[in-house]
Amino acid sequence: MGQMRFRVHFRNRIASADLGRIYVAGAEEIPWPTRASWDGDELVVERSVNDSGNVSVPWQIDDLGATTLTTSTLRERRRPYQLEVELARGLIQRIRIRLNVWQSLGLIPSAGLLDRLQVATRDFSLAATTQQEPAESATVAQRAIAQAFLVAEELTADYAQQAIAARQQQAPLSTLLGVSLGPEIPDVKTRRHLVEACNMVQLPISWRTIEAREGQYGWKQTDAQLAWCQKAGLKIAAGPLLQLDDLGIPDWMVLWEGDFDNLARLMIDHVRTVVTKYAGRVHLWHVASQVNTCKLLSLEEEQRLFLVAQALDVVRQIDSRTPTVVSFDQPWAEYLVDQQEDLAPLHYADALVRADLGISGFGLNINAGYRPHGSGRRPTFEFGRLLDQWSVWGLPLMVNLSTASSSAEDPRASRGIDVDFRGASVDSQRDWAASVLPLLLARSTVQVVLWDQLTDGVAHRFPHAGLFDAQGQAKPLVALMRDLQKSCLQ
Repeated sequence: MGQMRFRVHFRNRIASADLGRIYVAGAEEIPWPTRASWDGDELVVERSVNDSGNVSVPWQIDDLGATTLTTSTLRERRRPYQLEVELARGLIQRIRIRLNVWQSLGLIPSAGLLDRLQVATRDFSLAATTQQEPAESATVAQRAIAQAFLVAEELTADYAQQAIAARQQQAPLSTLLGVSLGPEIPDVKTRRHLVEACNMVQLPISWRTIEAREGQYGWKQTDAQLAWCQKAGLKIAAGPLLQLDDLGIPDWMVLWEGDFDNLARLMIDHVRTVVTKYAGRVHLWHVASQVNTCKLLSLEEEQRLFLVAQALDVVRQIDSRTPTVVSFDQPWAEYLVDQQEDLAPLHYADALVRADLGISGFGLNINAGYRPHGSGRRPTFEFGRLLDQWSVWGLPLMVNLSTASSSAEDPRASRGIDVDFRGASVDSQRDWAASVLPLLLARSTVQVVLWDQLTDGVAHRFPHAGLFDAQGQAKPLVALMRDLQKSCLQ
């Protein structure tokens, strides 16, 4: 078993609940199963392999909450590393790599940015050369982290602004920006907001809602939603047709658990029924979601892949003209830290491409700042790195986003999912989206961006993730989307 040890001066910057989210990854940045624990004042990080790797740690950066920072490549050694120094080293190194990539594409950094990066680098150098005084070294390294993080966010904003402007000079942006609707048609006030803020919506077409009782279909709500979307002139994504969680699968399917042949037959029959009914009336089929993280009905990895392949084939047979997309949860694959899975999201995607199923694109579900089942918050430039990885096949991407607007109890959210950000508010939700959305709009490979939850007023998966609160009031995020719609997409 491989082991790395770290001295940690600011131990309180790793929340006790985040200890299980520390992981080591190799060159592909796919996590190995990892176990982290305290041994006195030292952090011990263990995994089953002895290879060198990058260590990712949810680290408290002042009032920003836990942000996942990643070290540079570290090898095993007997002498412990100073964690604060290694996080500063990794952050600055990754910023410089991203800076070089974007400069090669024509980025002109804003005035003073390179100077501020140099200040952070000097602080890191001082921290690295004073490690014989751990307290002093850690203090200076923490200062370097805070400075470098601000530089990273400024750098990302510069790139997004300039890349969007460059794209607009060539042609109007065709990116689709919208939200996934809930189970009911929105009220009049909400619809007005959506028409201003969105050019696409996703109809959930929830199997759980449509066929609550086996063999008895109810289309009324979906038909009403579809009619409104068409009248409002909004593009329509339909699905996910197979949402492999407790909000997507009907309760009666549990009767077939362990009988894969019948499970597969029922799931594919559902896909066939929906696509036959709505073929030619939607602009995108979201065929399946949570393929990589599904724990329902005891489905194995190979069985999940088989179901998705069959569903894609059925959609293509019935409606060959409409694009199809399959989406994956937690695209950074954090769930592999404590689960025995063979396939990371990239592996699932590669298998689907190699199978030549006619898939049109992939979706990335990024529910930031939740545990479990979500992704830890990261510096925004890391999204650029992620998009580079997922662009290797040359297929369009759809990105589904959410983050919390409050850390209070949410009685309508799924049980067991907590907000991983004590300072969550409607403003922090808006600020996070304001840093991420422009970067996504700047990338030509990203063709659809959807906020994953319309309202907190109905049953939902992630706490306080809606565009509208439980009383139906629009959050500041709605105004942000409206402004981006006007400035970038019209």
